[in-house]
Amino acid sequence: MLPLRRPPHGPQEAARPAAASPPGIVDTDRDGPLTHVREHPEIAAADLDLMRRTAREARYVLDIGAGRGGFVAEARRRGIEAWALDAEPAAAAIWARNGVAGVLGDAFEPPFREAAFDIVRLKELIEHVEQPRRLVAAASALLRDGGRLIAHVPSPYSQFYPAGNFWDDYTHVRPFSRLGLRRLMEDSGLRVLRIDGYTAGRSAPERLAGKILGRVLPHTYRILAAK
Repeated sequence: MLPLRRPPHGPQEAARPAAASPPGIVDTDRDGPLTHVREHPEIAAADLDLMRRTAREARYVLDIGAGRGGFVAEARRRGIEAWALDAEPAAAAIWARNGVAGVLGDAFEPPFREAAFDIVRLKELIEHVEQPRRLVAAASALLRDGGRLIAHVPSPYSQFYPAGNFWDDYTHVRPFSRLGLRRLMEDSGLRVLRIDGYTAGRSAPERLAGKILGRVLPHTYRILAAK
């Protein structure tokens, strides 16, 4: 059962799983800002593998800022009870078309019960907000004791990449250094387990270059923290 608070706070719309349409189909007339959002499937797979290694018993997972819902769809294919949360109204129709279970809502005041999830994911969301500590604290409140938070945040080096430049997204506020991320998590009451840098790529040559760049000038940091 979806662990919504009763009554839900604010305007919500649940998108229940429906018959999936072919992956990769984009309707630019209906998808709005999410037309430009694409998640690298290898990153979603890496997060799911990290979950399997570090939180094998995790059952309930929430992806905040889920966008088109690719991670949630893949998690459910693997038998995980995963849910999407996003504030973008266009997301509900996309989720319905692609069989993604999710709720429209505010990440700062999520419509779920506290301590309802084993894992909360924030992929490339923290850099979009003016109050990152408030966002992380809200996500932390949704975790049970011992739960895990996985976050992806662009590094300062992302400002110098010719492709995927940090400032290509006009909604970005600030990138985060490794130390800044650690302090953010600790100030939000979380214990940092690891921070890894990486640089993603769409093609085999890009991924090969990314393996080298990710070690010295990573585009993005992935942080794993515990409550």
